[in-house]
Amino acid sequence: MGTFEFIIAIIVVTSVGTWLSNWQRAKYGYPITDEFGNEVRREEGTRAEAHEARIEALEKRIRVLERIATDRGGQTADQIEALRDLDDLNTIEAGKREKI
Repeated sequence: MGTFEFIIAIIVVTSVGTWLSNWQRAKYGYPITDEFGNEVRREEGTRAEAHEARIEALEKRIRVLERIATDRGGQTADQIEALRDLDDLNTIEAGKREKI
């Protein structure tokens, strides 16, 4: 076996070993680490729940915007300002939650 084949064999063995180690850790719930020993975060259900909440909030805003777009009265400007006020209130509430 030449030097080149030996180096390739070492790379293959270490890659397969790393993959098997990470697979075992994931299977049994141990934290997965990168090559520097730092823990790699796994995607949990909370992230999916956060995406669902954001989608629901965007759908609400789209419904309101559709209602404003189809409104022929003079109340459109007032409704837009109400949306801006609502967005400001949500921003303030999010800031309060972060402080807690």
